[in-house]
Amino acid sequence: MAVVLTDIQIAFAAGALFADAGAPVIEAARKESEGALAKLYSSYMLRSLVYAGVFLGPVATISLMAYPAWETQYLSGVFDHTVAYNDTANFPFNAYPYGIFLMVVFIGGWFGNWLGFKWVLNGARKKLRVLYLVITAITFAIVWIRYPAPVQVCDYEHFKAAPYVLPCRYYIAHKPFLFNFIVLLLLAGLPLLIGFIQIRLSVKKLK
Repeated sequence: MAVVLTDIQIAFAAGALFADAGAPVIEAARKESEGALAKLYSSYMLRSLVYAGVFLGPVATISLMAYPAWETQYLSGVFDHTVAYNDTANFPFNAYPYGIFLMVVFIGGWFGNWLGFKWVLNGARKKLRVLYLVITAITFAIVWIRYPAPVQVCDYEHFKAAPYVLPCRYYIAHKPFLFNFIVLLLLAGLPLLIGFIQIRLSVKKLK
């Protein structure tokens, strides 16, 4: 499970990672034929979109609905009010942020794989790797610069007033949050790991 500040970048990095990991297979497919390259591109792109659309996006949305202030790292209280179903004055517009967020995560996965494929074919694999690793590192650095936001679970108003005072709680002490965090982290992390391993195995078969 990530946070809104990281989800889009993770989707991009995952798409780029798949292309980077499978670079030798991509090169081999190009030498074989245009048809083989197009088929491989479709396969890698599908993998990236499935990860972004079926795993990362829904995981992030579940977290966003369960712990909106934490998921947005207390940058805004807007998501704290989007699920207030008695607030009919703002319907249906208060539901739009979730849809827009999911669409941008999906686009991030698509763009990462598209760019990754393009740069691998242009001989810029190292440049690609530096790009997605630097983006990922900067993203998580920004999150931790906002400490204690990453480790305190609360609503927006109480966090801004006093982040170390109840109802704000340290994430380990918040058992429902901790359980949810572990489950969603596995749901988002395992498919990425499995996808990476599958691609690397295809590279080994090529060799």
